[in-house]
Amino acid sequence: MNSGISQVFQREVTCPLCMNYFIDPVTIDCGHSFCRPCFYLNWQEIPILTQCFECIKSTQQRNLKTNIHLKKMASLARKASLWLFLSSEEQMCGTHRETKKMFCEVDKSLLCSLCSSSQEHRDHRHCPIEWAAEEHREKLLKTMQSLWGKARENQRNLNVETTRISHWKDYVNVRLEAIRAEYQKMPACHHEEEKQNLEMLKKKGRDIFHQLHLSKAKMAHRREILRGTYEELMKMCHKPDVELLQAFGDILYR
Repeated sequence: MNSGISQVFQREVTCPLCMNYFIDPVTIDCGHSFCRPCFYLNWQEIPILTQCFECIKSTQQRNLKTNIHLKKMASLARKASLWLFLSSEEQMCGTHRETKKMFCEVDKSLLCSLCSSSQEHRDHRHCPIEWAAEEHREKLLKTMQSLWGKARENQRNLNVETTRISHWKDYVNVRLEAIRAEYQKMPACHHEEEKQNLEMLKKKGRDIFHQLHLSKAKMAHRREILRGTYEELMKMCHKPDVELLQAFGDILYR
């Protein structure tokens, strides 16, 4: 392929946010495309109606669908990079002088077809590298989608807890004012009783505030864990195919 055409092709299948080949690309209202994970991470805290990172036009975050054509093109670009890597002299099988096209899932090594059928590897599970890499990337994306659903649910719960704290604060203040107003109508001999009731309400308010803030802190901590895990999986998706295959089991286990 002509180098100029190749550069244009690579630019068209590269996400403008992460500068990697697209993974699960989505195209928004204005026509610009981004990796779904990049879009989620950059726009998760803002309203449904927002601005495109590229053209600053308003766009909707609803019902983002995968751009299948762009996804296939990005997959082809990754395969081209993989075959360029495998065709190097360093990756040739030293024993049979063949290109290593197979991946052994047991010892996570690259093998030529003859090595994969040898006695040492005969009972191991093998698969073509380019096929295995895309399959593993899809598994990661499904895990990420599930993880993002949990993150969104946690954020909704966090928003509810924040609102609950605000409402409870308002309620306590209103009750305090109501008690003061009620005792102002009574003789001075009831002032001690008023003081005790006010202190009881304030203590109850502090106790509930403490519990609400603890709950909110746990949700905020969970948000950071979920986001961090999501970002780690996204980085794994962007790794070159061979690196992804060799690290796949460890990342899912963690």
